[in-house]
Amino acid sequence: MQIREIWPFLLPGVLLQLSLQILYIAKSIRQVNRKPLLCVLYILSVTVFGLAAIAFYLLRAEKKLSKDTTTEKVEKANHLTNKGIFLLLLIAYQVMGIHMLAENYETSAYIPLIWLLTFSFLIMLLYNLLPEKKRFRAEPLLPILQLALCIPIQYLDSSGDNLFLSIIAGFSAINHASLSRAKAYGMGAMGAYLLGSMARTIHLSRIGETADLIRYFFVNTIVVLLALLAFYNLKKQMITSVKLESALRTVNEQSEKLKRLAVVEERNRIAAEMHDTVGHTLTAAVHTLEAAEGLVSKSHEAQKKIQQGTDLVRRGLSELRASVKVVRVEKKIGFAATLEQLLKEIRSDTGLDINLVMETEPALPPLQAGILLSAVKECTTNAIRHGQATHVDILIGEYKGKLRLTFTDNGCGTADVKYGSGLSIMTERIDSVGGVLEIESTPGEGFTVNLIIPTLQRKES
Repeated sequence: MQIREIWPFLLPGVLLQLSLQILYIAKSIRQVNRKPLLCVLYILSVTVFGLAAIAFYLLRAEKKLSKDTTTEKVEKANHLTNKGIFLLLLIAYQVMGIHMLAENYETSAYIPLIWLLTFSFLIMLLYNLLPEKKRFRAEPLLPILQLALCIPIQYLDSSGDNLFLSIIAGFSAINHASLSRAKAYGMGAMGAYLLGSMARTIHLSRIGETADLIRYFFVNTIVVLLALLAFYNLKKQMITSVKLESALRTVNEQSEKLKRLAVVEERNRIAAEMHDTVGHTLTAAVHTLEAAEGLVSKSHEAQKKIQQGTDLVRRGLSELRASVKVVRVEKKIGFAATLEQLLKEIRSDTGLDINLVMETEPALPPLQAGILLSAVKECTTNAIRHGQATHVDILIGEYKGKLRLTFTDNGCGTADVKYGSGLSIMTERIDSVGGVLEIESTPGEGFTVNLIIPTLQRKES
């Protein structure tokens, strides 16, 4: 047997292999995100091993699940796997076809087998390579034609390899079909094999031993049946796996949405309770202290103490309102906008000159955002009350993957930094999220507060 005698059977496969090699090598060169070494290895493997290397990469490629969980959408999620399986079947069909032709060389069935195998191979290519819309119109016809051609191929073949070609044809029909059609194609492949094999067995029974032929027929039938069942169940399992992964992803997304809604609802509930209970209580306490101040106007010391108490309650009320605002702030407003609003209110209330430099705009969870905003408020309060500062610089930036806030004022400073209740609470809150607080001060040179939060998320553009 010479190559030129079987060119009709070889030519389509050779042209397809060259086309796919050129296509996938060009795609690899266009991928700018792939490492040069991997790109070279990929090109070399495709050049040397051809369809086998392409099938290997298709089977290993990451599969993107469909967002829909409908059967039609899910069955399309394995398209890369289907392509890889098709290329492997293509190689197997050509190898077994050449072996069959070699075994039937110099027989009367040689020429008919060449053309039958060629037509079957072309139908297999057409069915698998047609675009989705056009393939759908021809989908019922092409696999049936290929399976029907298996009958005369089995009848004419004398090598005994026809069962493998029937299996490959059945795999090809099942591979690109929907699950409902795949079952019908599997049954069709089995029926085609039985018809061709029975005809061949009856023909050979005239010249051979019937017992051996029957045993050979039943063994091959069981092999074909088990192979088709295994491939159909594999396809069914792949589709079920994709369905489960898609459903699990949907459940996780819904769970995250419910969790976010629960967090927002709980934050609003806490904010409402803080406003309705503690806020009203502090407001009433301010009015009571103001009334008491008028009653004890003759006692200078009592008046001074009441004034101090009034100032403390007002400060607590202001901080409570700020905390409620932080708790109620929506995620879409963001930390940066909330900080700007806070500094605007401080400038308006105190006249303090504040310069804010934000090198990175973080998207922080409510807990971290509240800690930072409270820290800024505490630092400005201390700068005005204890340092008599008139100017403040605030720098927010990234530091080794963390968020760093530096607060510097031009106050009087001190050689001995004392941690009052405000600084102690601020330190505890920062420690609770794994942060670090550092305070530096020199007499006459003001205060510098460095605050580092370990969780830093970049704001998405």
